[in-house]
Amino acid sequence: MKNKIGIIGYGNVGASIALYFKKKRKNIFVLTSKSKKNEKFIKFFNYSEVENFINLVDVILICIRDDKIEDVVKILKKLSFENKIIYHTSGSLTSDILKPLKNNYVGSFHPIQTFPKPNPKLLENIYFSFEGEKYKIAKSLANFFKSKIIRIKKEHKLLYHIACIFASNFPNFLLSIADELIKVSTNKNYKILIPLIQTSLKNAIFYSPKNALTGPAKRKDLKIIKKHLKFLKTFNPDIYKLYKIISEMILKDKF
Repeated sequence: MKNKIGIIGYGNVGASIALYFKKKRKNIFVLTSKSKKNEKFIKFFNYSEVENFINLVDVILICIRDDKIEDVVKILKKLSFENKIIYHTSGSLTSDILKPLKNNYVGSFHPIQTFPKPNPKLLENIYFSFEGEKYKIAKSLANFFKSKIIRIKKEHKLLYHIACIFASNFPNFLLSIADELIKVSTNKNYKILIPLIQTSLKNAIFYSPKNALTGPAKRKDLKIIKKHLKFLKTFNPDIYKLYKIISEMILKDKF
């Protein structure tokens, strides 16, 4: 990567990117509100040094919460600079939120990955979605991470992000429910479900998620479903509603 890269934010995504550059013995510059000491290959700046940070970098990656990006844009807008490449890593927002930074090139560069903690390895062998300007720069950055890139239209960004949530957040939430139910019924925890989880995931990858479906709703075993619903209605009304709507969608093949 020939361009000098700067990161704004040092959460799980920002730190993963910074640590990846460090691992590759490449210099990286980080602007953060957190107090950090410089490390080998990582130079930290606080917001009082934002102008020095801007002058040092060619490409800026804004790696902060969606609801804070606009605040950073307001800070950057006050400075006089141009011809920088500025991307954010939000899954749901388009490049439009960066449009106030006129005379610069803007885009959305989102890793299709989950980062429960900083881990540079999670950037490899994944896909990045991109929407915006200077696609070749985004592609070279994805290549640097040994990953691939796909282009996405602005009007599809929300639908794309919802897909990512269904693929990542919702399954973990459903597994947390399974964990609680297993604890009540067996005095064990989710670990006894691990072989089932692993096989289910492998089947989804190998056969496709839809073709990997099994269970009473897929078999249209209404007698079992009614028994489950009758029990859940008094046991936990919220889980009852969730079980009911998911089972109905599978029964109707409405997905």
